[in-house]
Amino acid sequence: MLHQFGRFIMVLAALFGLTGCWNRIELNELWVTSATGLDMMEDGSWMVSYQVIIPSAIASGTGGGSGGPSQLASHVISVKGKTYNQALSNSNLETSRRIYISHNRVVYVGKRAAEAGMDRLIDFYLRNTEAREMVALVVTEGSASDTLKKLMPPEKLPGAGMADLIDKESDILSVFPKTRIYDFALSMNSDSKSIGVPVAELTGEVTRKNEEEAENMDVFKKTSTPLRLTLTKLALFHEGKLKGFLNRDESLGLSYLAQKVKNTQISFPCGDQSEMYTSFRADNAKVKLTPRKTGFHYTMEIAVKLTGGLIETTCDKDISKMKTIHEMEAEIEKEVERTIQEGWTRLQELGVDAAGFADRIHRKYPKEWKTVKSEWGREFKKMELDVRVDAQIRRPGLLQKHIGSKS
Repeated sequence: MLHQFGRFIMVLAALFGLTGCWNRIELNELWVTSATGLDMMEDGSWMVSYQVIIPSAIASGTGGGSGGPSQLASHVISVKGKTYNQALSNSNLETSRRIYISHNRVVYVGKRAAEAGMDRLIDFYLRNTEAREMVALVVTEGSASDTLKKLMPPEKLPGAGMADLIDKESDILSVFPKTRIYDFALSMNSDSKSIGVPVAELTGEVTRKNEEEAENMDVFKKTSTPLRLTLTKLALFHEGKLKGFLNRDESLGLSYLAQKVKNTQISFPCGDQSEMYTSFRADNAKVKLTPRKTGFHYTMEIAVKLTGGLIETTCDKDISKMKTIHEMEAEIEKEVERTIQEGWTRLQELGVDAAGFADRIHRKYPKEWKTVKSEWGREFKKMELDVRVDAQIRRPGLLQKHIGSKS
């Protein structure tokens, strides 16, 4: 009897040790966000915008819900504050649900906020246990709040659509590689203190009429939007502040220098036939960087190796001949070298070491770096490149000549 009573006491004690779900939060008490926007106002305060998900629209197969077939799947809430966290707290004064940012996919940063500095945003994401530092960063030319309100058909959630667009672009073209909060934080604490972030802009014919159409359109009755969000260039940051932009070719050149090229496509002229172009898809791209000290300055050796196949050609030459293949490979090598040099020239003009060369020189020449570190800005502009490109066409295709060739 005493033995059974002792077992009962042990079970009772174990039950008291269970915490249960005393701090649970129901899903209908939260606004789950898919994207966030950060803008700096003229008075120096911050406006943070949240693209929150409407579950009833997501649940419907057509994008509708209880509100009808044209109900949007997201809603944008904008709040102001002296700091990022204060703005988040102030949202509780305007909405009945708590904003939940753990599922955030992308952070849009307005140009004015980017020029003021990213240190507050980075600090919030690294300090807040609910925020995730793997979220993608995107700079906008205009207001981040306005960008959040733009649709990205056929995706129901524009924020998730932009995150997927960045991932796809990084894997296929490598022109504007993905930059996460985590990557930005690492750059601010590196020797170069620089990094590039993709820029999203509205493209299309911008008129008053089609802007109103874009705002009021029913995405389930239109086949095309008059304006659409597009990745257009790369924003360069140094010490957390916006310093300038790179165009498509310059950005691709930086991707080579930063070893961020995975796959890419290259269009090059067909020898002396400048109006004829051929496209090459690099399925495998390897870039090796080797810093070398030359006298009182430094040179970076860039060894690029590309392998892939032809995916399009208007060239009249016989591709079955090895001579033609070698000529095409030489043209590819020239195009890649030109792209790298173009990006490098722009980096030196801005004085922004977004390729991270300072970190490589520090690792290879740790003693010299103690002297160079304080003058790296001037030394970077004196640095030279030694570029060597090796392109190999492994798959020229089944056709020996362009299908429209008369010879």
